Amino acid sequence: MQVSFDFNGIEIIFFIVMFILFSIQIFYYLYFYRKPLKYLESEEKGDVPYTDKQPGVSVIVYAKNDAEHLEVFLPSILSQNYPDFDVIVVNDGSTDETRDVVTRLESEYDNLYQTYIPDEARSLSRKKLALTVGIKAAKHDIVMLTNANCAPEGSDWLTYMMRNFVEGVDIVAGYAYIDGEGQRKRRYVAYDRLMFTLRYISYILLHKTYMAEGYNLAYRKDLFFRNKGFSKHLNLHYGDDDLFINEVATADNTRIELSPESRMVIHYENNFKAWRELKLRYDFTAAYLKTDSKFVFGFERMTVYLFYISIVLFFVYGLYYNLLFSAVSFLFWLLRFIVQVTIYRKSAKRLSSNKLFFLLPVFDLLQSVINLYYKIIGICSKSKNFTWQNL
Repeated sequence: MQVSFDFNGIEIIFFIVMFILFSIQIFYYLYFYRKPLKYLESEEKGDVPYTDKQPGVSVIVYAKNDAEHLEVFLPSILSQNYPDFDVIVVNDGSTDETRDVVTRLESEYDNLYQTYIPDEARSLSRKKLALTVGIKAAKHDIVMLTNANCAPEGSDWLTYMMRNFVEGVDIVAGYAYIDGEGQRKRRYVAYDRLMFTLRYISYILLHKTYMAEGYNLAYRKDLFFRNKGFSKHLNLHYGDDDLFINEVATADNTRIELSPESRMVIHYENNFKAWRELKLRYDFTAAYLKTDSKFVFGFERMTVYLFYISIVLFFVYGLYYNLLFSAVSFLFWLLRFIVQVTIYRKSAKRLSSNKLFFLLPVFDLLQSVINLYYKIIGICSKSKNFTWQNL
């Protein structure tokens, strides 16, 4: 083993390739994954314009056998510190005590209403039908969508979401995260959810919105009806949030709200099972999304593996022929790891997710394999006309 600065042509080419792969990885983290952090910093400096108006809003809460969730979480929505709002619970053929719980709460809150989808109603996507019924029943021009298993972090949730409806904005996407207790138990779930979220948030901030999540999503009722609601995707079980937003979002009509006060916490009895079903659901609808994000982030995943392969080969080669190569490959890996862990941990802290350190490179490598596994499951499920529960 020796250290030499005398490189041959093949070694120089290999070094250049490794440097290019390293640069691509750094670019993705600094340009895409850091963008939500930069936006939060800009917001805190007062560089993001908001409206002082507080438009009326109708909150649509989708419920299916959610009596226990409504008992615990609905009061936090009903007691929002906001001057003009009503709450409509859409009961999707529940067989538990959902109707009784909402009826009792109606006697306590004069801004609470309920409607329902009978169990015998025929629709390929009952959730789309339920939301359409709720939106038609809304008396205000802005509708705020969420689920019965969601709870706002504070009493100013609506205030922070509605401040984004400046002139020209029709859609406001909020942030929602799975209850933290389950994240500590399932660290990979936290990692995968956060990376998934950072990708679509970065595209919203780049004015290239391709999706949002229906746990915390607001838009103008007129936008919904002008685009004939969910009619273009009635043949699909899912897409009430991502496919609809993909269809109606433009470069200028969508904003994101990331402040802590605006966030929704999603509660599941089994977070791992819920995450699995969410992945299947979004893999199902991803094929119908019109966006270049699939290519952009698919290219990133490919370069991740090429980068690690080049690092290992260069490191092993250096052990036999020139220790300088091993040192350089380790330096490249270390620099990428520092950038990766810094941005990830800051994002996790700001977005109430699980902070990782040494497991981060492991999850980074596993993600593509796990995603492929769930894609295969999804393909098999489609062929069997298998459906997942509405989430």
